[in-house]
Amino acid sequence: MQSIPISMAQTLQQHILSGHYPGGSQLPPQRELARQLGISRASLREALSMLEALGLVEIQPGKGVRINGPHSGRARMHRAYATPALGTLSPRQLIELRLVLEPGWAALAAVRADDSGLRQLQWTQSQLAHALDRSDLLAAADADLQFHLLLAQLSGNPGLVAMARQLELAISHSLRLPFAWSGADDQPVREHDAIVQAVCAGDAPGAAGAMRAHLLSAARRSGIDLDTPEPDATAHDTTAPDTPAPEPDPLSFRLTPPSEGAFA
Repeated sequence: MQSIPISMAQTLQQHILSGHYPGGSQLPPQRELARQLGISRASLREALSMLEALGLVEIQPGKGVRINGPHSGRARMHRAYATPALGTLSPRQLIELRLVLEPGWAALAAVRADDSGLRQLQWTQSQLAHALDRSDLLAAADADLQFHLLLAQLSGNPGLVAMARQLELAISHSLRLPFAWSGADDQPVREHDAIVQAVCAGDAPGAAGAMRAHLLSAARRSGIDLDTPEPDATAHDTTAPDTPAPEPDPLSFRLTPPSEGAFA
């Protein structure tokens, strides 16, 4: 059963995406809106925080809540995110962190997930597809998060599982950015399908490559181009201008399933 804040956030999301609350307008004062919705102001604040994370609204202290519409501006997309464990990270740094970790645990999941785990992965993927079909960005972001965390669990490595749990809020924030920027795009479903197919086939390099491609695509959907170097990264580059930069080699995984009971 959904919590009241999630249910209210989905209701408000539908009003925003339908144009009932047009972009640039202000929501009613929170006291009045909470009364209209029949919920506490605390639940309303939590719901509004979820919508702000998706870029649909902007909470302006002393001014109210402004509707951004289904696509928020690039400036907001690139604000830094503060985490208790990691300090303050930019959206680019969050993606870089995930690029280091997630292809590895996807590869491990490909060789270690059992039939039950694979069925759960396929079911979680179906929830993402259904949420995007309904243009329910909140449910889509949650299903997306559960998909990525489940792959860490299926890696069979307790250290990676613990890291995923520690990074859950940061990963959740990173996952919301593409939905905030591009809306209910079905591209994430196709990218997840490639990951699921590789994991179910036991193809560790394929799973790692599909995850890496997905993260790079998600970065682009967030307005972050990781293929573009930092402004001064090539200041001393002597490579001829017409010589294309080499593509980074994909991570190579040669994995064997753990011995029985190793992760019991």
